[in-house]
Amino acid sequence: MLRSMYSGITGLRNFQDQLDIVANNIANVNTVGYKGSRATFQTTLFQTLSAGNAPQNQLGGTNPMQIGLGSQLASIDKLMTQGSPMSTGKATDLMIQGEGFFILSDGIGQYYTRAGNFTRDYNGFFVDPASGMKLQGWTAKIDQEGNRTIDTNDPIGDIQISSGQVMAAKQTSFVRLAHNLNAGAGIQDTTIVVKSTTGENIPVKFSFKRDMSEENKDKNVYNWTASVVGSEYKFAVDDGSGNLTSTNQISGKVELDDTGNVISWVNYDGDGDPLAESKISIYDINGEIVDQYGDSVEVDITTSSGDPGIATLTGSIRVTDNTTGETVYYDPENIDIDITTPPNLTITLNIEGAPVTPVVFNGTMTGNTVADFNNLLSTGITSGNYTLTGLRLTGASDADTIDGQGFTGLKSVREMIQPPSGGAIRFTDLNNPTNFSEANYISPSVTTSTVVYDSLGNPYNTYLKFTKIDANTWYWKAELEDGTPLYKSTADGQLLDDSAEGVIAFDSNGNIAATQWKINPDGTIDQTIGDGDDGAAGFWFDPAELGAALNPSVDPQSAAGAGPVNVSINFQELSQFFAENSIAVTEQDGNAQGTLESFAINTNGQIIGSFTNGLTAPLGQVALATFNNPEGLSATGNSMYAMSSNSGLPQIGVSGVGGRGSINPGALEMSNVDLAEEFTNMIIAQRGFQANSRSITTADAILNELVNIKR
Repeated sequence: MLRSMYSGITGLRNFQDQLDIVANNIANVNTVGYKGSRATFQTTLFQTLSAGNAPQNQLGGTNPMQIGLGSQLASIDKLMTQGSPMSTGKATDLMIQGEGFFILSDGIGQYYTRAGNFTRDYNGFFVDPASGMKLQGWTAKIDQEGNRTIDTNDPIGDIQISSGQVMAAKQTSFVRLAHNLNAGAGIQDTTIVVKSTTGENIPVKFSFKRDMSEENKDKNVYNWTASVVGSEYKFAVDDGSGNLTSTNQISGKVELDDTGNVISWVNYDGDGDPLAESKISIYDINGEIVDQYGDSVEVDITTSSGDPGIATLTGSIRVTDNTTGETVYYDPENIDIDITTPPNLTITLNIEGAPVTPVVFNGTMTGNTVADFNNLLSTGITSGNYTLTGLRLTGASDADTIDGQGFTGLKSVREMIQPPSGGAIRFTDLNNPTNFSEANYISPSVTTSTVVYDSLGNPYNTYLKFTKIDANTWYWKAELEDGTPLYKSTADGQLLDDSAEGVIAFDSNGNIAATQWKINPDGTIDQTIGDGDDGAAGFWFDPAELGAALNPSVDPQSAAGAGPVNVSINFQELSQFFAENSIAVTEQDGNAQGTLESFAINTNGQIIGSFTNGLTAPLGQVALATFNNPEGLSATGNSMYAMSSNSGLPQIGVSGVGGRGSINPGALEMSNVDLAEEFTNMIIAQRGFQANSRSITTADAILNELVNIKR
């Protein structure tokens, strides 16, 4: 009987312990970072009444007979599962999502907690508000250049973020450019297709290249070339000495305003000198008859009063195949007309498809008057299978007589294209105005700006202006806000008095290919690198006299008190694709002085300060610790734990690395206690306690009956 009573007593004791654990869990249901516990039980000793026997002979084996002597508490386990997040919005509230513990120190030892409800004391230390223990991590250090850095290889210590921290002024030493320059900037090549007299297509392609000569560098001026593509037709242009010549390519210049409208259009002669005429002409059989200078052909005549006079030969020669009725092509650059013995008229042409020898059209006028000439050319002159018509004398009376004379080397010139004289860059077919081609224009200039600082933190607005000058090639120039040019610094650190400018080039894939080319005074590009006269690698200026070189007559040379500002430029992240301009200065390393305004903590535990100069800098970083057996930690109260012999050593580092969880700022981890589960455990403990108490009272009743036997 006594065994059952003692067994019941062990059960009462165990369920009482379980109820204590449940009550503690429920009491901490709202405790930040609390981890619930549970109780597990195991049997105690057994009294053996009979040992078991193995099977032998004809008998089978028997099992041992044992009576248990109650239960005992096996373990109290910490449940280190993740608690739910509770958003607070407070900057110093932190929650660990995943494994790890915050580290606190009282100056002697270290303690560990999941409760992240920290605050700051008046010295700026992050502390636990209940105990005053200080949060551990790393506080940023300031190097010789004024940069704040965090070295997580250093031992951890108290995190201190003092109000009123100052970020010292720093001189700008480099700027970084990134993003895109539009490959389609400038005037795009365009082609207009016109028809010859015989119906052949004549494609004329116009190409444009920015004029970067000294007088036009700051204007929106382009050199243009026009080429006949895939056709044997040629342009008719002054060769520079007054003679008309044929060429497959002509050139000129066009100036645009900032919106791309034409200010002026100029054609060049063969020597590159401007022409008064802007229309573009070709040699064509349907053109006007002109002499070798491109002027009208003047025929000497004698008026009816006996005075000398002049008639003008006009119109276009038309040669027709008498069999087919089709117009026949002839060489429009080689026409001879002989009227040395009027009324005889001879016109000599080189006709395509005819024998190599010229075709001679011999005609006889009925007389030698202007009217006789016009009547003959109206009726036509026949030579073999060809008939020639189309010419006419004008500017004289029909009765005037033609003097004997001959003309060689006449030409048939047809005005073909009208270039723009204003507005958009449009080319119009003079013989069919509904046929035109308009060049696409995208401003070739783009500007990006940044603020650079001298050593005292004074700001200066600087502008980097880029202009596309040719395919894959851009010119850049650095200026101050008022347009004052900045000065050139070289790749080896020299400060020169030349303007800060250069040429950058891209490869066919849109990547940077060269950054130190330069523009020659005549506008050509010098691609030689390393000769001591490369394009600028950056810019510099003296704050004492903006945009000027140092004044050697002033001691110290920079009267502003801040030394010269020397800024290198990194172009390597630029690209050139057919997309919108997006070039920008993405980084510059200078700043004005600033005072700490606020701070925030990111998911890596870094404390990032915002300063009044608009910059941010790391101020510190929270450390986390993990253990091989976090359930082996010893609870010390105040929601803290201490290392025990079975927890393992703390593995300290930054969040998100080495199995340590991330940090959620502005949130706290709630208790992981499940009330429904705890109430269930409470019922189980209550019923278990009741059942064990019943086994004791039952044993007591039996003992009482045993005593009553004596009566």
